[in-house]
Amino acid sequence: MFQRNPNKAYAVPDLIRVWGPAAAWATVLYIISTLSGFGGVTSFPFADKLAHLVLYAVLGATLAWGWARSPRVLSHALVLVAGALYGVTDEWHQMHVPGRTPEMADWVADVAGLLIGYWMMLRVVRRASGNLEVEEAM
Repeated sequence: MFQRNPNKAYAVPDLIRVWGPAAAWATVLYIISTLSGFGGVTSFPFADKLAHLVLYAVLGATLAWGWARSPRVLSHALVLVAGALYGVTDEWHQMHVPGRTPEMADWVADVAGLLIGYWMMLRVVRRASGNLEVEEAM
């Protein structure tokens, strides 16, 4: 299975393979945020927060995938801060979309989902590869 090599420089196709899923999912989140009134209808209390949590759990998982396969040694904190900042920009973006409103509670749900997805994917990667470096970093 894949082993991290902090000294190896990777070509663009490798970077796309490593970080492409996170970039693609961030694009999906942006498109969803652009839809007017998309978040206004809920079937039960806090349904929108659950949606934020689940959508950002996927982002967290894709970021963990990138971290585990990254050619450079990045800290977990750096990757998670990048994901949390993306959540901030997503909420800011919603200020400019008719029918959408930014909320601090949405961002909190984003970060919670990010952390859950990140942690779950690291567990999967560790078990699949037997990579002790990933295990020790958790």
